[in-house]
Amino acid sequence: MKEYASFNLETEIDKNELDKIIIEAKNGNEEAFEKLCRFVYGRIYSYVFYRVKHKEDAEDLTSEVVLKIVRALKNQKGNFLAWIYKIAANSLIDFYRHRKVAQEISYDDLSQESIGSKGVSPNDVLMHDKLKDALTHLTKEQADVITFRFIQELDNEEIAKIMGKSIGSVKVLQFRALRSLREYFKKKGYETKD
Repeated sequence: MKEYASFNLETEIDKNELDKIIIEAKNGNEEAFEKLCRFVYGRIYSYVFYRVKHKEDAEDLTSEVVLKIVRALKNQKGNFLAWIYKIAANSLIDFYRHRKVAQEISYDDLSQESIGSKGVSPNDVLMHDKLKDALTHLTKEQADVITFRFIQELDNEEIAKIMGKSIGSVKVLQFRALRSLREYFKKKGYETKD
């Protein structure tokens, strides 16, 4: 599900290559820095997109997060993905605290140019909207696990590192989240494959 309607960014980088790019970016290599920014923007955008009401808010918030990451990159230690997602999660908390907006779907925000262009069909948009709505009915941790596993396509080990949990805890969260989503979709009358 790693498709971004408004832009084409590199979201897949091998871990060893990512580690090399991070080191080079920290040492001032502009090409590595640019590649890292593209990678981070794509990852953070898809994480934030499913948690905010408007596409423009997702883009603005992603830009703010990337800027924070850029400013703090030289001091970054530990797991890089866990670090960037923690910054994004904290920024989302600040976003909702400051704006006091409810998470909901807005079909008015969908521009006609995003529908039908770049391979995005109205069905794709509707599917994303249904998922965004459903994620608001999960706990934050459950929504994070679903986002990381099925949108970011991370494995359970990576998710565990990012969330600071055991792999077993991640599997339990994922199981409970999927069960809740299945129940939610059935209640809404959406088709589910059991």
